[in-house]
Amino acid sequence: MINNNYKVALFAAILSVVGISVAYAALSTTLTVTVNKVTQNKLTWSVAFVDGTLTATTTEGTSATGRTCGTVTTSGVTATLSDTTLSKPGDGCIYKLQVKNSGGINAQLGTVTPTKPTSTTCGTASGGNMVCGNITYKLTTNAAGSTVISSSNFSVAAGATKDLYLVVRYTGTSLASSAVTQSGASFSLPFNQA
Repeated sequence: MINNNYKVALFAAILSVVGISVAYAALSTTLTVTVNKVTQNKLTWSVAFVDGTLTATTTEGTSATGRTCGTVTTSGVTATLSDTTLSKPGDGCIYKLQVKNSGGINAQLGTVTPTKPTSTTCGTASGGNMVCGNITYKLTTNAAGSTVISSSNFSVAAGATKDLYLVVRYTGTSLASSAVTQSGASFSLPFNQA
């Protein structure tokens, strides 16, 4: 009898466990995540100079001894300095250019590459700094002309405008015995997605 009772109790326990398992299996939920609409907006890339004709914002030296600061014409991706004359140590012209990012993506300056002027030997020509004969050319982040631009300090946020300074100075210590014309100097400023 004990065996029969034991068998009945064991059978009842098995049925209870199966019943609970069936009950638990009957309780279930399925969740659904639906993505109704995702739109990828069109982003544009447009980094250029603000168009215009600019005079020197700062002049150094005196015009009475032959210093004349020409104008810079900016149009699209080009800024061109016209006839400028620096006659003696201390003469200089500083121009404020503006770089506008009309696009929707932040822009970061890459490695600036200088191109040396013709007919003149350059002692320094790297990044935004070039010293050729008695003349120093710089692209800087400040009006004083002391901080040369580089990839680490010049970026333009989407929709923003940022100032850039072209500095041309007579930094040599000697006077020229005859006129020396430097032409063809330039800087290439590549911008990349930040």
